[in-house]
Amino acid sequence: MLSVPVTAEPLPLIPAPVQLQQQPGVFVFPARLATSVPADAVLLKTQLKLFVQRNQLSSTLSYVSPEQAQLRFDWLEPQPASLSNAATKNRGAYQLQIKPEQIRVLASDEDGFFYALQSLQQLVQRPTRQVTQVPALTITDYPRFAWRGLLLDSARQFLPLPLLKRQLDLMASVKLNVLHLHLTDDQGWRFESKKFPLLQQRGGRDGFYSQTELTELVDYARQRAIRLVPEIDLPGHTTALGLAYPHLMAAPAPTRAETHWGVHKAVLDPSNEQVYQFLEQLLAEVASVFPDSHLHIGGDEVLPDHWLASPSIRAFMQQHQLENAAALQAYFNRRVHQILRKLGKTMIGWDEVIDHPLPTEVTVQSWRGTESLYHAANLGHPAILSTGYYLDQPQSAAYHYRTDPLPATVQLPDPASIRHWSEYSFEFPRKRGSPVTGRLLLLELHSKPMQALLNFDGKPLIQAQLSHLADGQVALTFDSWMGPVRAELALSERLTGQFVVGNAPYQASGQRMTANSSTALPAGFSPSQLSGQAAGKVLGGEIALWSELITPELIDIRLWPNAIAVAERLWSAQSVQDEAFFYQRQSHWLEWAERYNSLQLQQQQQDGFSRLVPAKDLNALALLAQTLEPAHYYHRLHEKSVAGRYYRQPLQQLVDFLPAEQQQLRQFEQQLQRWLQNPRPELQAELLQQLTQWQQAATQLEQIQGLEFAPLVLQIKALSQMAIQWLHQLSGQQPFSAEQLQLAEKQLQQAAQIQQEMVIALHRPIQLLFRQAQRHSG
Repeated sequence: MLSVPVTAEPLPLIPAPVQLQQQPGVFVFPARLATSVPADAVLLKTQLKLFVQRNQLSSTLSYVSPEQAQLRFDWLEPQPASLSNAATKNRGAYQLQIKPEQIRVLASDEDGFFYALQSLQQLVQRPTRQVTQVPALTITDYPRFAWRGLLLDSARQFLPLPLLKRQLDLMASVKLNVLHLHLTDDQGWRFESKKFPLLQQRGGRDGFYSQTELTELVDYARQRAIRLVPEIDLPGHTTALGLAYPHLMAAPAPTRAETHWGVHKAVLDPSNEQVYQFLEQLLAEVASVFPDSHLHIGGDEVLPDHWLASPSIRAFMQQHQLENAAALQAYFNRRVHQILRKLGKTMIGWDEVIDHPLPTEVTVQSWRGTESLYHAANLGHPAILSTGYYLDQPQSAAYHYRTDPLPATVQLPDPASIRHWSEYSFEFPRKRGSPVTGRLLLLELHSKPMQALLNFDGKPLIQAQLSHLADGQVALTFDSWMGPVRAELALSERLTGQFVVGNAPYQASGQRMTANSSTALPAGFSPSQLSGQAAGKVLGGEIALWSELITPELIDIRLWPNAIAVAERLWSAQSVQDEAFFYQRQSHWLEWAERYNSLQLQQQQQDGFSRLVPAKDLNALALLAQTLEPAHYYHRLHEKSVAGRYYRQPLQQLVDFLPAEQQQLRQFEQQLQRWLQNPRPELQAELLQQLTQWQQAATQLEQIQGLEFAPLVLQIKALSQMAIQWLHQLSGQQPFSAEQLQLAEKQLQQAAQIQQEMVIALHRPIQLLFRQAQRHSG
């Protein structure tokens, strides 16, 4: 039986296996590796060749009987039908047994053999150039979720076929198993249709995939235990389609190619029978190229303006008793669902498809929040979570790591334990879109610390960690659909303060609504519920990498530092939650993938930096960049929208070449926290050395004339100098003047703001020094 507990072992495997037991000794790969494989394991020999090539092994494979094999593959015995866990529900269970004399792999299916090889390749060690070995151990492993996906958006930015193959290799190494290709949108059409060639001729001028290329890609993915699921976005996001066949659109049809981002009004006409005749032929072509059981029809962000402005469409709605635009879209969805059923396909749509009744066999992908995931699953739909896995919205890997398709339900306190509660309304405006609004509930308990609950409008209840800063001032930290949030609020009759979403602040305002000593809580503060049966409908999750801010030259910078956090969350047990150990393994994986598995993160960043500064200043820029982060969440797109730059343009700014978070800065902050708790001289020396490097890098870069990000360089130099001085003052117990603190507060506030779509993340550790200085001056 494979139901076994997790054990934390100091081996840098990603994803973490269900069980790992280390043993003494190593297996050394010989020059001739005697191998045996089951006759009915069709793909295994091809995958073994890939394993040898990928890991640059000098061994030559030879196939022998099982009794003679040094690398032996066998089928796992069938599991009992009564065993209702991921080992039997999901494909890919395996056992990997490494002894000094033999490696043995047992698997429940061919995917399991492949996953065992992925674990094995991460264990490869080279103590010398001539010796390749793996440590002796036993791994028992299987995936927690069946759907572990990645969406790549080649519609907005065309992604060449070799790049897709390279991403498939990286996906396979962390056991992701679904590549969701977003092939059509307002800005492009990437699928070659032989029946309707105008689609790619007008929508794919900057690139599209031939059916032959896509068939090749499907086979490439299959060899790596990855499914390819195509998306043809319907009935909205169809500007490119309308340029080719305007008679299928609700008037007015598009007349020019779309280069702006956002949601556009172009939409198919659901009242036109020719639309369904067109889709029958088009989707049959798509289905013939992609053999997977699922086909994605989009269904998101449909603007009804053209529908409601059309007399003929309104008459059609009246004739068919369709009371509103949602009902009209549901009618369209049902027709498409019928087309796909005839093709033997399961329909997937974004969560808008459940805004009106739809057959429960349709799979729903949630992007608007876990509330739509719960709603879909409770209705009986298979459901996939993408909220919290949007990697084009930069966030920390820890945030993605904490985001679970089946999160723990918020636990309300026993009513008898509540002494008093206070309720506040709040809102904070965004630069684009409507303000974020909600309510905060503070609970004073008889014998426990105060608790805080947040109810953002239309979202599930959130429980925050709460700490007191001073009288009437609190700090809240919690995860939301926007990312991790830290709020510092002053509470009286009014609420003031800020919500820092990701790494950028929003100014908040609000007021006290009610205060009550009764145990009955106000309406709306109840946790979302997911029944046990509905939880079984949650298939897993899917990373989304939309390409407004992605190009082939930048994709690894944005995708791979954090995709492995999601990969582990979808594969490993829910109890695997050690973020520090994850970051340790993430760093190892990045080095390993650069060396063996085609990761190009460092190369892409270096190429980007070389466009910005002379070659002699590249090292200085690489150092300075360690203190900077792109603005998280949708902040960058909001900034572009306000500045009138919300459209396709070259991505050649410094912000485009920055990862979501900086490993060196995170380590610096951890080191600083240790020094503040125990100011040892050796720790201080390391902190001073790092600050001096940043200061010197800024000094070098400020000599470059016309540098676009020169204002940030000057701020980083000033912050580094200030931190160096403060470390000396604190270690010498020297007082801080009021002028010092006032100037520092002003500098830190400026650094915390979005500038050129970036945030000077160095302000966060220096804030720790600032608070210590405030205490020292008091």
